[in-house]
Amino acid sequence: MHRIIYTHGGGRLGNQVMRFAHWIAWALEHEEEVEVRNLAFWPYAKYFATWRAHPGCVFPLRPDGWDEAARLRQLLPEPVSRRLDWRLQRRVQELGRWRRGWNALELNNDAGQTLDLGDPTWIRRAAGSTTTTCAGWRIASWSLLDRHQAAVRGFFRPARDVAAGPGAFVGALRRRHDFVIGVHIRQGDYRDWHDGRFHFAMEQYGRWIRQALELHAGQNPVAVVVSDAPLAAGFGRGLPVQQRRDRPAMEDWTTLSLCDVILCAPSTFAATAAFQGGVALWPLPAADQVLAREQILPDGMIGAAHHTVFSLSVR
Repeated sequence: MHRIIYTHGGGRLGNQVMRFAHWIAWALEHEEEVEVRNLAFWPYAKYFATWRAHPGCVFPLRPDGWDEAARLRQLLPEPVSRRLDWRLQRRVQELGRWRRGWNALELNNDAGQTLDLGDPTWIRRAAGSTTTTCAGWRIASWSLLDRHQAAVRGFFRPARDVAAGPGAFVGALRRRHDFVIGVHIRQGDYRDWHDGRFHFAMEQYGRWIRQALELHAGQNPVAVVVSDAPLAAGFGRGLPVQQRRDRPAMEDWTTLSLCDVILCAPSTFAATAAFQGGVALWPLPAADQVLAREQILPDGMIGAAHHTVFSLSVR
């Protein structure tokens, strides 16, 4: 069995869920041939039922010494654990360069290098050494993830305590409404990402929410807003709009996963929430967009990867 150690690359929650999902799909495709050890996911393991029980993030699942090491890491203060993660990931990546029988693969993200996990030459290359350390961002096989998505989704169920608040919140709304529209407002880092192309004004989000509600008027809809910026007083006034304020990002992610459709600018945060919940995505590619039902991507994250604009984020 060949071992892959994914050391680092990508970004925060959404990117790390998406990357791990691709690795798991690849491992499922090559059952009993490969094993994946995901160091990059250690900071997020505590949020998910499967990975809280197996925080070493070894797949296929089995008891492993990495679980004990990851549990010790969780005892450290967060600033200390972040520094430790950075050093550990890079030291392990270096092992692939000099340890006998190992191999190292490092993608140059700035140069746009990619690794297609579905390429037969990749599995042959991986099999040429006992262990490959791997770093980089654009590592994927959308065809394999599509094939195995039902199984992969099961590994990213939020832990019970994480899911409790969002579940109760959305459950209460469903007792009064027949259709729940999740709205992901992202401003913070989107001021700079792609030169602010997707940094839409709050007023524009308000117009989109009104349009989405009108298009589903016959389904007694409600909009649930998740935002990384405070909403102005009066936002959504007169409309069935709800917000869970000042909640951790993982609870926002879980809330979106429980909706019927997610209205959002290109984002791995929203896309992976859609993947986990089996939810459709409603892309917001430009500020002047007028919403229409045919814009909805029923296959969520998989469809987003092939969307002309959303694929700038979901790759």
